[in-house]
Amino acid sequence: MAEIELRIANMSDCPLLTKIDLDFDSEFVWTSQIMDELDSYSINLQKIKLPKTIHVPFQANNISALENMIKRKEVLIARFENQIVGFSRIETDETENQFIIKTGGVKPEYRKKGIGTAILTGVQEMAQQNHISRLVFTLQAKNDPAIHFLMNRGFKFCGYQEFYFSNFEIALFYAKNIR
Repeated sequence: MAEIELRIANMSDCPLLTKIDLDFDSEFVWTSQIMDELDSYSINLQKIKLPKTIHVPFQANNISALENMIKRKEVLIARFENQIVGFSRIETDETENQFIIKTGGVKPEYRKKGIGTAILTGVQEMAQQNHISRLVFTLQAKNDPAIHFLMNRGFKFCGYQEFYFSNFEIALFYAKNIR
């Protein structure tokens, strides 16, 4: 069986990265309800089963943004069977000593083959080499497959932000301390 190779992306990878399909299907969505009263403020998040599975298209970054990420060495790629099959975009938040993973995924035909786990392990190793103590993932509220992927690997819900994405979706944040 072919091995999964992880490395930091270079500029020649850019055209290939833009062709990776990060769309996903989901049976659930998370909704929020905010109660703002005179003496209290509460937020309720609820996972709701949709009447049918929905297909969610990925809102791609523009090419120049991706090129800048590559120049800053923020993109870790996975190669498998002589092709790029997945990636993760990593921002360093030095103030909080954490990596923030905002974008990433694996080509649909290569999902459930250990590639996502390999990328996550690579991000974790990069964090440890850079003395980073926490990983934080930003996910769309509809991305139930990724939420389960992270929860099964020890990540915990740590917050949310309404209207975070360009399509005004809620962002859910999942984090894990790695030291």
